[in-house]
Formats: sequence, C-alpha cells, structure tokens
Amino acid sequence: MVRVVVIGHGGYAEGVRQNLEMIVGKAQHMYFIDLTKEDDLAALENKVNQLLEGFDNEDEVLFACDLLGASPFRVAATLSANNPGKYITVAGLNTMAYIELNMDNDLSLEEIANRAVETTKTSVTKFPQ
Repeated sequence: MVRVVVIGHGGYAEGVRQNLEMIVGKAQHMYFIDLTKEDDLAALENKVNQLLEGFDNEDEVLFACDLLGASPFRVAATLSANNPGKYITVAGLNTMAYIELNMDNDLSLEEIANRAVETTKTSVTKFPQ
C-alpha cells in the first residue's frame, strides 16, 4: 500500500487535511504532520518516525512537503535517500494533486509521485489568459 505523508510548516499539513475534507471527504491513506514553531528538527524527525513505525513493512511512502529544501523536505528526503524504492519525496504540490493522491489507484509509488508533480504543473494557470 502507498501511504501519503503531508509535512509542512505551521498549519500547512492540517490545512491540507481540512481542505481535502471539504472537497472530497476524509482523506484515505493520508497522514498530516506539521512542524510547529516549538519544534526543532529532532522533534520533527521524531513525529515522522513515530508515524512510520505504525505502517506495515511492505508499505511505501510518498512524502509531500510544502517547500523544496526546507526542514520538512530535508527530513523526508533523508528518509527517501536511505530507503530507495520504498520512500519518495515531492515538494510544492497543489490541491488538485492532493485530491488525486487521495484517490485509490493501482499505480506504483514512482508513478504516483510523477503524476502528482505533473498534475501540479498542468493545473496552474492564469485567468484571463
């Protein structure tokens, strides 16, 4: 099973959770972790590791972070580098991508990550053109 872990600063992850709940209902196989101003990097790593301990060994994880290169991204990217093929990290997704991530599908972890990035790219627009 592919699980999606949304990680971000302040209330980012909780905001994504609430946003999805309004649009599509309770998110399936998605988990939300916020880095608060009281947390240091070790506290964030602890939150993530505690969540991962509750997953099955066969589970794959897509980490979806708010900002490329920031602390949540670095924690997730380190885990992904240490667990190639089992964990992948993406950053900067939008609501359309999160909606798709909430849908059940038979895609591989790599395909899910690629689709989320592509959806974000193609759903950004300016109006009027």
